[in-house]
Formats: sequence, C-alpha cells, structure tokens
Amino acid sequence: MKKILFITTLATLAISVSAQKNNRREQRKAKRETVKTEKGVDDPKAHTILSAVREKLKSYTTLKIDFTYLLENKKEKIKDSKKGNILIKGDKYKLDFMGQNSISDGKSVWSYNKENKEVQITEVNPKESEAMNPIAMIDNYEKNYRAKLIREDKEKGVPVMIVDLNPLENRNFHKVRIVSDKAKKTIIYSEVHDKNGSIYTFRVDKMQPNVNAPDSEFTFDTSKYPGVEIIDMR
Repeated sequence: MKKILFITTLATLAISVSAQKNNRREQRKAKRETVKTEKGVDDPKAHTILSAVREKLKSYTTLKIDFTYLLENKKEKIKDSKKGNILIKGDKYKLDFMGQNSISDGKSVWSYNKENKEVQITEVNPKESEAMNPIAMIDNYEKNYRAKLIREDKEKGVPVMIVDLNPLENRNFHKVRIVSDKAKKTIIYSEVHDKNGSIYTFRVDKMQPNVNAPDSEFTFDTSKYPGVEIIDMR
C-alpha cells in the first residue's frame, strides 16, 4: 500500500521568528484567527479552501482521474514516475496502477496482481482506504490533520492555493501538501513527504466527473479471470 501513499492524500509548516517579542505577537494574532476543531487548530483560510475543494468533489456522483505518480528521493538519488487511473464512487474505488488492480466496494478490498495471477481479499482499513481515495482524505481532514495555508502561487500561469496538512497521529509521513486550482476548486497535485526523505507526488492529468459506473464496477468478478488464485484474508 505504501507505493500509493501519495494519494493521501496534507501538513502545517512551523513559522519561526527571530525575536521573542515578535513571536509572542504572532502567537496572539494566530490565536485570534484560528478555528478550533475536534482534535486540532486550523488556519481558517486553509479551512475555507479545503472545504470548497471538498464540496466540489462531493458534488460528483462518480469521479475518474488519470494521474502521474512521481517518487523522488534526492538523498538516495531516486526519481521514478508511473501512470495510473482511479475511479471513485462514494467510498468505493477501482485503481489500476503499476500492474495491479485494487478494487473496493467500501467493505472489502480485492488486490489483483496481473503478473502472479492472484487476488488477495482483505477488509477495508480506514487509513489505507483514505490513502486510496482523495475524497475520503479531504472529507476527514479536520479530525486527522492540522491545516495551514502556505501561500497563493501560480502553476503554469494558473492561480493556485497551497495548503499543508500535518497528521495529528503518528504516521510514516510528516506532511501532505495540496495544490488546488483557485478558481475551479479542484486538486492539481498533492505531495506526501515521507519521514525517510521520499516525496510521493500525485498529479492529476485528467479529471472526468459523473462518469457512468454501476456498483458492479467495484467488485472483483472471478469469472472474468479464469485460473486466478484467490487468497481470502478477511
């Protein structure tokens, strides 16, 4: 599951100031401007941005995303990119990536390895499901992350908003960065910053909302895969 952790797909950056006096002033200002959530304190501007993106995503009955995945670790001199696609319908998803299909009906996950001709069936793990499904991640961000608006910028001439999230619980990554289109309220790319120095980037190449996707798309039909070995781990 780690190879697709990039979908998860957000963190706060600490602001340091040189003088103690200025630091106290910034803290008083932040206290006035922050919004308290169930587990953390969020930047209200970041909250507004993420809420708008969430509402836009949740307005779709289904969503198909073609994406590019980039793994980069400068220390280890690793840089690799792959293409994939994911179809999402509520808490269901169908992922085709790196020679493996992962399908979930919201209760079970079928992980099909084409090369080995085997499928593993497991129960849905909420944290892993969140990693697969960007809508689930953003939908639950207030409970699981502390958000901060980093800056407004431009991506290939398009105005964007850059928001970081820090996980409130211990994870193997320390932040996820979300870069969204300011006008369209859609995700352009996200980055997961692993504690080992790796950065996993998920860049949206094409987004198709409200595509036809019956519930049968989100179950593994063994009749279509003759000879497949089934490993049920539920």
